[in-house]
Amino acid sequence: MKVLVISHTYISPINRDKWKLCAYRHPTVTILVVYPQKWPSSLFSHQASPGIEQIAPNCSCTALDTRGAGNELLYVYKSHQLRTILKKFRPDIVHVEQGAGALCYFQVNLFLRILKIKARSVFFTWINLKPQLSLKNRLYLKFIEKINMHHADGAITGNKDAQTLLQKKGFNKPILVLPQLGVNPEVFKPEDHHNNTPRSQKYVGYIGRLTEEKGVFYLARAFMKIAANFPQWKLTFIGKGAAENRLHSFIANRQMLNRIELCNPVPHETIAQYLRKLDILVLPSYDTPQWREQFGHILIEAMSSGVAVIGSNAGQIPHVIKDSGLIFMQRNEADLIEKLQSLMQDEELRKKLAAHGRIRAHAEYSHEVIADKTYEFWHTISNA
Repeated sequence: MKVLVISHTYISPINRDKWKLCAYRHPTVTILVVYPQKWPSSLFSHQASPGIEQIAPNCSCTALDTRGAGNELLYVYKSHQLRTILKKFRPDIVHVEQGAGALCYFQVNLFLRILKIKARSVFFTWINLKPQLSLKNRLYLKFIEKINMHHADGAITGNKDAQTLLQKKGFNKPILVLPQLGVNPEVFKPEDHHNNTPRSQKYVGYIGRLTEEKGVFYLARAFMKIAANFPQWKLTFIGKGAAENRLHSFIANRQMLNRIELCNPVPHETIAQYLRKLDILVLPSYDTPQWREQFGHILIEAMSSGVAVIGSNAGQIPHVIKDSGLIFMQRNEADLIEKLQSLMQDEELRKKLAAHGRIRAHAEYSHEVIADKTYEFWHTISNA
């Protein structure tokens, strides 16, 4: 079985571990992973290395030129490069992780028919609510999405809400609910305390975009209200975003910069080092009419790293954490304070939840689990 994987996600080398493991665990499959040469994002601008990289005997990766990089729905690959890849590789399955309405998925399906390649096609989507778009964009998205879903043989959704939304749109083909990426337990692992000496400094942390809907102001206010009772604790924000300057001013105006620090975002490859310094990770997102937390990947990385987690009940967060952490009502500052205090003052509870989280992360969200379930779904699609 030959599988062509297409997604901007894999411009980041650490994310390709899923396909490397899939290839090693299933040697009968040959995988070619394609991604853009460049990808600007809110946290980093990525640049891929040229040429073909062999990451396993039966798995290779390559970057292609694109138009519209940075927009998941509207970017496309240079036609002659994509046609050459399809014509030479002749996949049995095309696996595109850009959403049902992605223009590059439309492009791939079109070229498959032009080149008369009888490949099954699968798309991945996180989209868990109807986007607020202009009439022009709604009509365009509906048109592209309708064609893509018609030609698709199956879909993988990153959460249950995305599955429900697809089914409401009339998609009645096989759907697998599975996150796009897992976690590498050998990278995201607890700090090695050889002498088991407790650290005098404790940290609550947040890692991600600094925006309103991520709940960063709720977390800052909650910590401020209890900081005097926990002098050995600090709060660390790692990231950047539209609310960064306002958050800094909010903290500075309350003379809390000595207890709450804002740090620049770090490459995904080094996040594990920072997670190991945390005692508690908080994801305080809240739902808006335009956005809902689609998964919260930092949660499973923290859980695998042996960090106790607290999350709001927004979007997919409570389904990721379940009983392996604490859940508070979104936008409820008092509830967040209660959950923070319970973990900050109770080391045994922190250890207990951290241990449960690590077990859950490995059992449900390791790269091996994600890769195996994806491989099984390919066989389901092939035999349908």
